[in-house]
Amino acid sequence: MKVESFKFLLYFAFTIVISLALLNTLVFYELKRFVELSIYEQAYVHYIAYTLSGGVYKGNENFSVSENYAGNNFSYVFKDPTNPNKYIYVSVKHNYAKSMIEGFFKSLLIMEFVVVFIFLLAFQFIIDKILGKLKDQEEWTKSLVASVAHKFGNFLSIQKVNLAILKTKLKDEKILSRLEKSLSKVEKDMNLILHLLREEKQMEREWIRVDKLILEMLEEFGEDLQGKKVIFRPVETYVYADETDMKDVLYNIISNAVRYSKSIIHIKTLMRKGSVCLIFRNDMGNTQDHGLGVGTKLVEKVVKRQGGTMHIRIKKFYTVVIKMKR
Repeated sequence: MKVESFKFLLYFAFTIVISLALLNTLVFYELKRFVELSIYEQAYVHYIAYTLSGGVYKGNENFSVSENYAGNNFSYVFKDPTNPNKYIYVSVKHNYAKSMIEGFFKSLLIMEFVVVFIFLLAFQFIIDKILGKLKDQEEWTKSLVASVAHKFGNFLSIQKVNLAILKTKLKDEKILSRLEKSLSKVEKDMNLILHLLREEKQMEREWIRVDKLILEMLEEFGEDLQGKKVIFRPVETYVYADETDMKDVLYNIISNAVRYSKSIIHIKTLMRKGSVCLIFRNDMGNTQDHGLGVGTKLVEKVVKRQGGTMHIRIKKFYTVVIKMKR
């Protein structure tokens, strides 16, 4: 949370600095134009004072008036009203304009520094409050999900015990097997949520053979795949990830394909330089009912947590593309 707060503060400070830099640039050019106009008007006043005094007036500490050009200073040239062939030069003291601009900008920068400092303090306070509330809400949500998942896990455990008792009473292996598989599927669906609550330090990344995991998943869905054509040519493929997360990802995507496909499921693994692409493609029995819904977001989050990306494309076929590091 501290890092996130610092990032927000850094972005905000950077935005303000860039904005003020652009604003100060505009102010500088506008002020430069204004100062140049002001100096010209002052020079003109000194020129008038010189002509009215009959050449006695010579200027002040910042302006000097004479009929001779002072080559070291910037000068305004006016015609002598008594003699059109003569000129009167009003010279401006060196750095006079610069001192006017610098004085203004020093005051402006000091004021901007104070304002920015106050804004950053206020922004930091607000962000800390907001992030604190979000953190509390996140912790509350995690606790709620963990509590519900724990209670549901207890429920599944009781059902497993009941199933074990039924096995001693019933002799219909087909019904018992179906019940057992149904419980196993529900448990795996819940695992996606439970495992998302794990911290980064609880994950153990290793080299995992993905093609082997895919085959195991397809075997689990053997009964559900009856009447459907599955195209998958296993190629030895490894990814560096947490095995639990990868099993959750593969199970949920394959489960989705099995549930909503009409007749064809096509799975392909592609090895590229530095990455592996897993492509899951199936036709759609009901386009209005297809998809994992919230589950899609959960699976995508798990993939991102393992440093991968996930894209879904829906046209004639429903296609999921996962890209992982090798």
